[in-house]
Amino acid sequence: MPNSLQAHLPVLSSAKPRFSLVLLVMLLYFLASKMTFAVSHSYPNVSLIWLPSGIATAALFRFGRPMMAVIFVAGLLMELSWSLKLHVAVPLALGNLLGPLLASWIMRRQRFNPRFARRRDVVGFTAAAMLGAALSSSAGILTVMALGRQPVSGSSWFSWWAGDAVGTLLIAPMLLSLSAHFPTALQRRTKELLTFLVVLCSVHWFVFLSPYNHLNMIFIVVGTLIWAAIRFDLTLVSSSTLASALFAAWAASQHQGPFSDDDSASLFTLWAYATTIALITLLIASLQSENRAARKQIHDAYQRIHKVASRLPGLVMQYRVRDQHTSSVPFASDTIRQMFEVAADEVRENARPLFQRIDRRDFETGKRRLYEAAAQLSAWQTEFRLHRRDGSIRWLYIDALPEPEPDGAMLWHCFVTDITDRKQADTELRIAACTFESQEGIFVTDPNWRILKVNQTFTRLTGYEATELTGCHPPILRNREQHEGFFQEIVDALHQHHFWHGELWSSRKNGDIYPQMITLTAIMDDNGEVSNYIGSFTDISQHKGYEAEIRNLAFYDSLTQLPNRRLLMDRLAHLISIHQRNSSHSAIFFIDLDNFKALNDTRGHDAGDLLLVETAKRLCECVRDSDTVARLGGDEFVVVLEELSDSKEEALQQAGKVAEKVRQVLSEPYQITDFEHHGSSSIGVCLFQGGDITVKDLFKRADTAMYEAKTAGRNAVRFFDPAMQAILVVRMLMESNLRAALANNQFQLHYQVQVNADGKLIGAEALLRWKHSDRGFISPADFIPVAEETGLILPIGKWVLETACVQLKKWEADPDTADLTLAVNVSAKQFQQHDFVDTLCDMVSRHQINPTRLKLELTESTILDNVDATTEKMHLLRKIGIAFSMDDFGTGYSSLAYLQRLPLNQLKIDQSFVRDLSEDENNATIVRAIISLGVNLGLNVIAEGVETKAQRAFLIAHNCYAFQGYLFSRPLPQEGFLAMIKEPPSNDA
Repeated sequence: MPNSLQAHLPVLSSAKPRFSLVLLVMLLYFLASKMTFAVSHSYPNVSLIWLPSGIATAALFRFGRPMMAVIFVAGLLMELSWSLKLHVAVPLALGNLLGPLLASWIMRRQRFNPRFARRRDVVGFTAAAMLGAALSSSAGILTVMALGRQPVSGSSWFSWWAGDAVGTLLIAPMLLSLSAHFPTALQRRTKELLTFLVVLCSVHWFVFLSPYNHLNMIFIVVGTLIWAAIRFDLTLVSSSTLASALFAAWAASQHQGPFSDDDSASLFTLWAYATTIALITLLIASLQSENRAARKQIHDAYQRIHKVASRLPGLVMQYRVRDQHTSSVPFASDTIRQMFEVAADEVRENARPLFQRIDRRDFETGKRRLYEAAAQLSAWQTEFRLHRRDGSIRWLYIDALPEPEPDGAMLWHCFVTDITDRKQADTELRIAACTFESQEGIFVTDPNWRILKVNQTFTRLTGYEATELTGCHPPILRNREQHEGFFQEIVDALHQHHFWHGELWSSRKNGDIYPQMITLTAIMDDNGEVSNYIGSFTDISQHKGYEAEIRNLAFYDSLTQLPNRRLLMDRLAHLISIHQRNSSHSAIFFIDLDNFKALNDTRGHDAGDLLLVETAKRLCECVRDSDTVARLGGDEFVVVLEELSDSKEEALQQAGKVAEKVRQVLSEPYQITDFEHHGSSSIGVCLFQGGDITVKDLFKRADTAMYEAKTAGRNAVRFFDPAMQAILVVRMLMESNLRAALANNQFQLHYQVQVNADGKLIGAEALLRWKHSDRGFISPADFIPVAEETGLILPIGKWVLETACVQLKKWEADPDTADLTLAVNVSAKQFQQHDFVDTLCDMVSRHQINPTRLKLELTESTILDNVDATTEKMHLLRKIGIAFSMDDFGTGYSSLAYLQRLPLNQLKIDQSFVRDLSEDENNATIVRAIISLGVNLGLNVIAEGVETKAQRAFLIAHNCYAFQGYLFSRPLPQEGFLAMIKEPPSNDA
């Protein structure tokens, strides 16, 4: 049996059949036998259609030898149900088994396909059914004769044989072709199936049961079944055929229809009818299957050809030209879409879209050549340009052979290739020929460097004629720089990369030596061997004179003639690479001249330039010739010390000595024109070893150390410490996060209450809080200094004032908060902005708040940095009602003389004094003095950081009646603040 059939049939020859399958087969066998004898006939003991034989044949073929016992038992039970003795029933059941067993064996031997895919399957199946029926009928007749049950004759054997054969032909195809896909196949044609069933029932009624049943209209039934065989699945066709035969047999038993006569001729006709419709439907089904298989083979062959054609480096197509000058493309490979930007279906009937974008000039030429080739039955070959939709132009080449057709048309078998690249190569060759006679000297040599050809520029530059050098080596000069090793490097580069570009010294015919900028290219043949060398060069004698000046401008500082940043970075990169091979240390100094800007501003830039020149001179005198002194720009210099000790401790000492020497030398007086200048420098030192550091990292570290030296008070030397870098990284991250916080609205204002001696709420202080998306709340002590240094305090401060104004406006609408004042801290940098007054006035006007409810808290440093300007701004803001409080009073160096000039409303005692009132008598004395000073100057005094009742009592006892601190409330967000003030006051308050 073929593998495909084995996959289709659940053969159970090597396993026991399932109980459900056994029961189903036995029940089907038994019921079929009862149904068969239910259709009576005038001839006794004659079964018109013996369906059990077909069931047994199908079961044995599909499920194999395990079904033998099942069929035998089913037959035995059937015989016993007719009240036959066991010794009679056993041989009859065995005979009923032998026929189907022979039929299934024959079917397997001939590799029968249960889908009746071939006509040979129908023939083989019919023969197997006939032979099996002959064996069953013979075994049955012999059994009856041996037992002497009743007389037998030839007609009895024929009746038995015919019933078994017809039963097998009718029901076995249905059971063999039945599969799980059958319901799905029916669903795809539901409407047609319902129509067919209605027609089938109507036809059978008309032919067998209607008043016209005597007209013998059997051909109508056959036509209906042929319709089914053409349109439907084999299972449905076999089912329809079986139903039709059974209906005809039943009608005959009821003396209806064409087979109702009680004679043997009528019985034979019925068998012939059943056999005929079974064979007709099976043959038609097999023909349909063969037709589908043939179409599939043709389709597969077409697809294979199409795939091959699609993989050719061009377009394969057939082009048909008819007498009436119409054309079409019966076949085209997939390349047509890529090449002509049309689909094969678009030109299958009309080839006009194929030619619409062909260049008109090429179209006429191609058309003329087509007619000439058709007249001579010769190949049609032509080139043409195709204008693509994107505006580009592709060159195509068609090569076609003609084939005259019987109807007078000419079929051209064409192969079209894209020759754009070839055309481009031709163009490039023409360009190359023109380029050869260019402004560069060009020579071509053989693989042994013997000149084959030179251009006119070569002759003009060298003085040699082409005839003088043909067969000779190019005139290349050998000197100390261009030694044998140098030329070997050129040969190696050409061998490896097939290209070399650089400078060579050559000689002219008159003996002059001149420099060339030359490009050498190795031309390879198909075997990968050098076939030629091509050299192109220019005389760079004039350029050489400019190189030193260009190099000086590119790599040296024009004022001090020291290496600039670019040259310094090159030398550092080279030094780092050297460190990969030795263990010595090196050091880099970042040197910044202190207060250089003051000299420039007071004495002019000329004096500053003289100082820079003198500084460069002193630095060079402090270091060795092997060390590097460079100027980065402005007043920044760099010193690089090389080949220090391998020991880190010794290297640190060496670098420290040199750095201290540099600091002392730069601290000595400078005689600049007519005055003496005293300066100093801040020096950052970074020691490094090995190649695991970059130039960028060195600059960062040395710059960090120098920044630390400036922070330490200038005129100092500081070595790089990794902790410095960590602090800078944290600071950079903090700055980045601050910018993100502004953009993402991560800042909040919390409010801390301010109360009087009676515990009554008189106002609040707005305190800035930052709630980071990942880190939560970040202390103001961490981010405020960074904001001050980076200038971010300006937009942050503006946001705080804007938010405070919005909040005051909301408080005005609530009776509980309408009388509260709101204190806002303003940084020195923000207050010193020239537009601070205008900006704040605009906010007050825009939000329409009562300015007397807004109080600005300024630190002593803010006020005293520029007393006159600060006083003017304060007076302008006091005019519109804004109040001022001096924050952290007592922590700075306040001048009492200035204090009386300032339009202050309040002094705030710093919490550092309040915190230790009970333990530190000095703090208590200071607090009493501040309160006394404020009272005498007519200022309100408020103490912050009040946390205990004892502190509050002390302050009240010394005439301070306003407080702020944890004793009353922590800083709260807006919701918590409002909830707190609406609570009833506690007894403690």
